[in-house]
Amino acid sequence: MARAMVDCVDRPRREVSVGRLNVIMRFGFTVLPGVYDVLVGPLMRLAGLTNQPIAPHPGIVFDPSPAGEAVRGGWLPDVPRAVRSAGGVTAAAGSALLRRLR
Repeated sequence: MARAMVDCVDRPRREVSVGRLNVIMRFGFTVLPGVYDVLVGPLMRLAGLTNQPIAPHPGIVFDPSPAGEAVRGGWLPDVPRAVRSAGGVTAAAGSALLRRLR
């Protein structure tokens, strides 16, 4: 995983598959989606989940991690900044139009 992350510094990509099993899973999903759908649920319960209990906690839906929200990957635009910029441009254009109409 660390090697894939370091490689993305030099060659950024939107998606990166890590591990041989992930490549097989992506292939199966692409080529045989019906078979994949039948198998993925039982296989995830068998290999991807644990029976170990977890202490109650607020989770990340109602109590998000501020540290996790502060990091941006750069793939999506900074929406609040884009909205502010668009609002400023729209307001300026609207003002100019109103001045011309008066």
